[in-house]
Amino acid sequence: MDIFRRLADEPSHGYQLHNEVGVSSPVVYRHLSDLEDAGMVEGMPVANDNRGKTEYCITDDGRTLLELLDR
Repeated sequence: MDIFRRLADEPSHGYQLHNEVGVSSPVVYRHLSDLEDAGMVEGMPVANDNRGKTEYCITDDGRTLLELLDR
């Protein structure tokens, strides 16, 4: 949930989330993949990054879910 809530505040990439949340990179990327598969977040390639970095942002469905969970 911490990863999901952080993406509601601003888009981020996996390594940044790894540093902020304090869990391993594989765990972060597994959660991002699950959230993306569920349509809650969307990954977009970072422009002008030749390392293939992806930035993730929450979708409208993801925001709706967070609002329901925070009630």
